Amino acid sequence: MRIKPRYRLLALAFWCGATTGFPQTAPPLGCFPHTNGTTFRVWAPNATNVALGGDFNNWQAAAMRPETDGLWSLTIPAAQPGQHYKYLINNTLWKRDPRARQVNHSNGDSIVYDPAAFDWGRDRPPRSARNDWVIYQLHIGTFAGRPLPATFDDAIPYLDHIRALGCTAVAPLPVNEFPGAFSWGYNPSDPYAIETDYGGPAAFKRFVHAAHARGLAVIADVIHNHYGPTDLDLWRFDGAFWNGEYGGIYFYNDSRAETPWGHTRPDFGRPEVRAYIRDQIFMYADEYHVDGFRWDSIYHIINSGWGPNPEAIQMLHDINRELAHSRPDILRIAEDHGFDHDMGFDAQWDVGHRWALFNQLVTAHDPERDMHTVAGTLTDWPGFQRIIFTEAHDYVARMNENRSRVPTMIHPEDPTSIWARKRALLGAAMIFTTPGIPMIFQGQEMLETRAFHDDVPMNWSLTNTYAGNVQAYADLIRLRRNLNGATPGLQGSGVYVQHLDDEQKVIAFTRWNQGGATDDVVVIANFSSHDFTANDYSIRFPTAGTWHRQFNSDSTCYFADFGDVGADQVEATGNPPAAPVNMGRYSLQIFSKNAPDSPPPATISD
Repeated sequence: MRIKPRYRLLALAFWCGATTGFPQTAPPLGCFPHTNGTTFRVWAPNATNVALGGDFNNWQAAAMRPETDGLWSLTIPAAQPGQHYKYLINNTLWKRDPRARQVNHSNGDSIVYDPAAFDWGRDRPPRSARNDWVIYQLHIGTFAGRPLPATFDDAIPYLDHIRALGCTAVAPLPVNEFPGAFSWGYNPSDPYAIETDYGGPAAFKRFVHAAHARGLAVIADVIHNHYGPTDLDLWRFDGAFWNGEYGGIYFYNDSRAETPWGHTRPDFGRPEVRAYIRDQIFMYADEYHVDGFRWDSIYHIINSGWGPNPEAIQMLHDINRELAHSRPDILRIAEDHGFDHDMGFDAQWDVGHRWALFNQLVTAHDPERDMHTVAGTLTDWPGFQRIIFTEAHDYVARMNENRSRVPTMIHPEDPTSIWARKRALLGAAMIFTTPGIPMIFQGQEMLETRAFHDDVPMNWSLTNTYAGNVQAYADLIRLRRNLNGATPGLQGSGVYVQHLDDEQKVIAFTRWNQGGATDDVVVIANFSSHDFTANDYSIRFPTAGTWHRQFNSDSTCYFADFGDVGADQVEATGNPPAAPVNMGRYSLQIFSKNAPDSPPPATISD
């Protein structure tokens, strides 16, 4: 809801008590327009004087008033949204506002921005149960396939594609301000500002609003294991620093500051730094209406040169506890190590699962595939506390140890060969039938074979070239979410491996939610290059009777050169019940006792 001007002062006074831990009688830190002008407040505890210069005073710096606890403030009646400004520390250091929502460049000025100016209308964030989440990870700068870098507004029309696939959430790579125009976003120069080249804060709000209108949640990717290291005005912000090579008030000033990306680990022991991090999280939740968070590299937050960091662990616990209490619908995801301590995360990226499954897909020779490892990927983590995937930004980028897309890693010389296509789709089908929250990376569904780069746009013509692959993903997501009522078991956390044939590389497992004949789902996967067509390969089923095939990755409706091996239904008989099942090479089939329907096409045109 847009806040009318006469209510803004009251709203700011109330809000600052809820978001900072500084006195409720003062506005929050940062820059906030109101009916009497704009108030600026900044933390600079070692400064002897702080002044404010900008377009509103012709950059003739005006002295700010010192408060307690190292705070400085000033209200400028003439300051208006859109005007540039900076703080002048000790008459020598011009610094951007650490809490600026908008900047003109990562090495430029802060810009006065009114967080209350955007009209959200009747924004209705989607609310899905955790077992209904399917995440689509994307990179704003390349997603729209336009001249680079693309913007939030460029990306909005392509949200229709994600909705048509059946995904329930989008997870953009970080959208904070970063140096230059091209980046993954994991080098934040201004953690509160939205990347200028993507369109800035108002454009990000339009993106979130458009996603919500399409029933898509938005997950913010946040980085607090390090900042920068370049174009970083937080570095020695008020001029003070200790021990020569370290960064002053926002950072540790000893070996705890050291990370793989520079000596810029935040000082989690300082209340003001913890508040800075906490308030950024709640800024995304309250001002941008995001529906979840993905915290980058928790390992490098909770571990430092001195071992486990209790200050960081406590900070994460406190932030997650507050989110869980005040905004329980927000999903809290850790990239890694989220469950090492009681820190309150809902889920974590399961990197171990990814590598275990990936290695079985890319192995060139069938005898080297280990079906016991495949079975382990099904049961090695509790239900929906993990995010599972075969492709994500870190794992398909050439800059990371010559990694690339799954089809390319399967067959580097011909990544669109039948072998690469079949095994890549087999891997995706395993993701959508394994307990967990599935995630795909932009282009995966359209058989993108190029490694991800932040300066190479998406090739949307692939949605036509490989329309069958797009349809296969849409069918898998529909079944994973039980949208036709035929596969309720895929929404549960129950899993039992009833068949493991390491010699012939076949696995079968049952998935269930509530349990029972119409709830159970049986998944059968053939990890070999051998077609089973003689009606003599027997698989156990939970109950006797007719089992209807809901999905077959070997179907010719996905690729004309696939084999279409297998029957539309099988009859399980005997005690224990079993049925002969024919299987195409490198394929996966899904069965349930519910009759299948005919889903509409999910492809889109370029």
